[in-house]
Amino acid sequence: MYNTLEELKTALQQELSKEQFNFERISELNERLLALDPQATRFTVDAQHIHRLGFELVGKQETALSELIKNAYDADATYISIDFKDYDKAGGTLIIRDDGNGMTSLDIRDNWMRLSTSDKEKNPISPRYGRSRAGRKGIGRFAVERLGKQLLLETKKKDETKLIRVYFDWENQYQSGKLLTQITNLIEQVIAEQNTHGTTLNIGKLRDKWTKNDFIQIWKYVLFLQPPFEIPLRHRASQNDSETYAPDPGFKVRINSQLRNEAVPEFSLEKRFLANRTALIKGWIDTEGKGYFQVHSEILEFEVKQDSEDNYQDVGPLEFEVSYFIYDSKLISKVNEARKFGKQLGGIRIYRDGFRVLPYGESNNDWLQLVIGERNRLLNAKNENFFGHVALTSAENPTLEETASREGLVENEAYKKLCDFINECLEWAVLRVASYRHRQLDIKQYEPIPENRQPSMQLQRLIDELPKKLEKLPVETQQEIISEIKQVKKEQSRQEAQRESERQQEIKYAEMLRVLASLGISIAVFSHETGAAVTRLKASLMNLQSLTLSACQNSTEINEHFGQVEQTTNDLGELANYINAQIDSSVKRNKDNIALYAVIQTFIKQFQNYLNTWKIAFEWDVTPNYLRTALMHYSEINAVLFNFLTNAIKAMERSNAEQRRIKVTATKQGNFAIIRFQDTGAGVADNIKNRIFDAFFTTSAQNRKDEIAGPGCGLGLKIVSDIAKVNKGFVRLSEPDTGYGCCFEFGVPISSKQLKLSEV
Repeated sequence: MYNTLEELKTALQQELSKEQFNFERISELNERLLALDPQATRFTVDAQHIHRLGFELVGKQETALSELIKNAYDADATYISIDFKDYDKAGGTLIIRDDGNGMTSLDIRDNWMRLSTSDKEKNPISPRYGRSRAGRKGIGRFAVERLGKQLLLETKKKDETKLIRVYFDWENQYQSGKLLTQITNLIEQVIAEQNTHGTTLNIGKLRDKWTKNDFIQIWKYVLFLQPPFEIPLRHRASQNDSETYAPDPGFKVRINSQLRNEAVPEFSLEKRFLANRTALIKGWIDTEGKGYFQVHSEILEFEVKQDSEDNYQDVGPLEFEVSYFIYDSKLISKVNEARKFGKQLGGIRIYRDGFRVLPYGESNNDWLQLVIGERNRLLNAKNENFFGHVALTSAENPTLEETASREGLVENEAYKKLCDFINECLEWAVLRVASYRHRQLDIKQYEPIPENRQPSMQLQRLIDELPKKLEKLPVETQQEIISEIKQVKKEQSRQEAQRESERQQEIKYAEMLRVLASLGISIAVFSHETGAAVTRLKASLMNLQSLTLSACQNSTEINEHFGQVEQTTNDLGELANYINAQIDSSVKRNKDNIALYAVIQTFIKQFQNYLNTWKIAFEWDVTPNYLRTALMHYSEINAVLFNFLTNAIKAMERSNAEQRRIKVTATKQGNFAIIRFQDTGAGVADNIKNRIFDAFFTTSAQNRKDEIAGPGCGLGLKIVSDIAKVNKGFVRLSEPDTGYGCCFEFGVPISSKQLKLSEV
């Protein structure tokens, strides 16, 4: 080993003594000398690592292109020109020019040629315009290797007289088996005009064949690389510091000499797409982590705001803006064209420091889980229904960091909270839109058309009058005309009969929907209460087993546990009978005269444990106790009681009622059986009293975790209203008794037998 070290030492001394250094030879000897260090070891980097950085970390060509655009923006460029040549052929050329600050040879050595440099971390603000630098990982420059096999880099600073040129042959130079530090790229300096500045990347032998559709997709991506709408400009320069920077003239992207507004005419967002939105949804988080929502609709003529009940301090201050589209011919004149735009452009994108973060907002990316999971059952919306952006900054949202591959954010707790905040806002806004949209719509009464107004009867009258009007014509002509009209009348009668049959089917279908809705509620109750009963049963059995194994010395305690097991089992049996009765009546769709005393008694018994959990006192009375309704579905009464109950629980929780009490009474008033449901909540505000029975109108939070009361979706009171109307009854707000804050009254006709008895 000594001889080897001596040989290396001698060879290195010889190279250093020469008048002209052979830097490649010195580098090689230095590496070999370090490798023989007996007391230490060092990392070395294979030359092919460049390929992995460029081609593997930056997986998509559009991501690679975006990194190069970000570099130009970070260099204070006011424009970047992207020119494809022979892009429809393998091995084409891509030339990217900008008018940024440019680089010196020292900049190239210390920053551009250094892997994962921290220069932008140390200098997060650009020197001329004070921009918050978008590229921060130090690997964006190797995106050029992803795009092509060769690169000619030309760059010049404004005050320099020479342009610097460096050539890279990624395929032939950076091969596996060579050390990265031993690969050299010669620097050439060329005389240039002193006032010119910027950087040009001439990327040769493009790796991908670019079809016309690929090119359009790239344009679409570049179109949204920066928001196509104004977003708040934020950077990490303080107010005082920003005064030292020159005014930012903006940043434009050109592809093949076209600006983004000129390139693809069908992407004229403002006139052909955004003008068709149903509503504009906005949300923001302040410095204290408080969230706020706002929805405005010019079509539906309303604007409302809401405060979030959660805190988003971990996310940091941000803003987002989303256009919401409902593809309905009643709202959009050219609905097919609008839907086409929605499929092309729809999605909610994320922008960080003014630049887009992929893949959020792509057609195949469901980062908010709008399509999959439980959320779509409420929203009933996809990416194509939304178009907007979330604006983040690295300064105010440091926990929302991009991954090393620059394709997405790190999915940490802050990211999950961000998703929760946007989803909460979208759910709230969509429900508000639905509420205003359906406010004037009401459940169909399905009243048959009076016989004297049916078209066939009107036509028959015309036939009867025809002989008098046609008496001057020959008899044969009269008969021919009347015969033709009768044929028309016959066809008209057939169509009326068919429509009446379809109308009856619609009635049955609507009733079935209400029944299924009530059945779903019962199943939810069953699953919750059954789970609780089974848990209690298992606990009792475990205690019983433990005591039995301890030699049965305490028979009294054992008997107590036996009693608990027996009571829990009985509760489970009663609950099973209750749900079986619900399902049976729902499936058969039979109507009956509902005995209100038995229904209310059974209902309260099933929810007694739940009411005890919430420390709610329950009082009820039915007078007379034999009071029955007219024919209706058994499950409909349960749905009414359940929706009143959940609203009451949420109202008392919101108002922090000291005494939580519910009072239910059923009485006969005239020809109606009226259920009064009262609670000690704060009541209904005057400004929403005329809207509480609208579909999708809700005042409850969307993030409520209670299994029974659940999140409000704005359908509960609408269902109650529909049940009342279809049974020729009513539901209304009424004056509560002393000590109560809210009262709902639900009335339906009493049974025909009781009606006759009352008349007698």
